[in-house]
Amino acid sequence: MTQDIREFVEHVARLRPCAPLVGVGFSLGANMLTKYVGEEGEGCRLVAAASVCNPYDIQATVHSMCVPSLKNRYLYAAALTRSLVQVFAANEQVIMAGPVALDAEAIHKARNIDEFNEAYTARVFGYESAEQLNISGSSVHYLKHIRTPMLFINALDDPMCYRHTIPFDEIESNPYLVLACTRYGGHLAYYEGPGLTPWLPTQLAQFVHGMLAWK
Repeated sequence: MTQDIREFVEHVARLRPCAPLVGVGFSLGANMLTKYVGEEGEGCRLVAAASVCNPYDIQATVHSMCVPSLKNRYLYAAALTRSLVQVFAANEQVIMAGPVALDAEAIHKARNIDEFNEAYTARVFGYESAEQLNISGSSVHYLKHIRTPMLFINALDDPMCYRHTIPFDEIESNPYLVLACTRYGGHLAYYEGPGLTPWLPTQLAQFVHGMLAWK
C-alpha cells in the first residue's frame, strides 16, 4: 500500500538527484507515509518527514469508529461511510467490470467503515478480510524501523484518530522520532486567534527549515 509513494519518491529523486526531499502526510496519508519511511529504513531517500493526525493503528481506529454512538452514527464515521458508498455508486459500472469479484449489494448496504472495507477495500487490495487489511496497513508496526528524522503531530481531541491509538512509547523509544500533542485541533482543524489563522503550516515550515539546515 506504499508502492505509489515509493515510485513517486524514486521518480522525483531521478529528476532532481541533488535536491533534498521531505515528505509530509495528513490523516490516512500520514499513516501511509510513516509506513513507507519505516519500510525503507536506512535507505529512505527522504531527509525528513512529518505526520499530521496519523491514526497509526488502523484496526483499533476502525474498531473505535464502529462503536455505536451518536458521534459515529450521525457524524464522522457515518459521513465517511456514506461518502465511500457514494463514490462506489458513481463508478459502479466500471468497478464491477474490473478483475476483482465484488458484492455490489453488500457495498451499498455498508453501515460503517469496517463493513465497507470488508466488502470492498480488502477485496480490491487482495486481502481475505478487513482485519487483515487493517493490520497490514498500520504504520504503528514500522515506527521502530524509521531512521529518518520525523515529526508527529496529533490533537488529543481528534474525533477520528483517537488518543488511545497514539503510540507514545514506540515514538519515545526511537531517537529519530518526536511527537507533538496538542490539546485541541480536532482532525486537521488547527486554527488560532480571532481571525482563525492556520496554525499548522508555520509549525511544519519551521521543522522542514530546521531539518534542511541540519542536513
